[in-house]
Amino acid sequence: MPESQDPLRSLFQQAAEAGRRQAAPAPPSDITARGRRAHRRHVALVVAAGLTLAGGGIAAVTLLPGEPNPAVPATTPSPDRSSAVPPTRPPSSGATTAPATSPPPQAPTTVPPSRTAGSPESSTTAPPSSPGR
Repeated sequence: MPESQDPLRSLFQQAAEAGRRQAAPAPPSDITARGRRAHRRHVALVVAAGLTLAGGGIAAVTLLPGEPNPAVPATTPSPDRSSAVPPTRPPSSGATTAPATSPPPQAPTTVPPSRTAGSPESSTTAPPSSPGR
């Protein structure tokens, strides 16, 4: 079957022939320069990513709390006896009595934690009975 003589088709074929005649490989210096530019961009991207990560790590370390807050006691402490004693008054200018002293503060007493029924410390076992009895 013979191909039809389409004017648009013949124009595209002429343009292709002209492009083939003018096509030439790029000079090696251009290819080398393009590769160097791409390498510089790649290195700059890696350095920027590294600096961003390092800056984020430093910011995280500085924003994190240094020491945790002390633990809150499980039970409320018993009232301190020294707080029940009224504060001493400074002696008046005309008084000749010795100043009253408050008792030394006592260390707070701690209550041991209560044991639950399932804990091994609170379970009691009877000694094994001897078979001869």
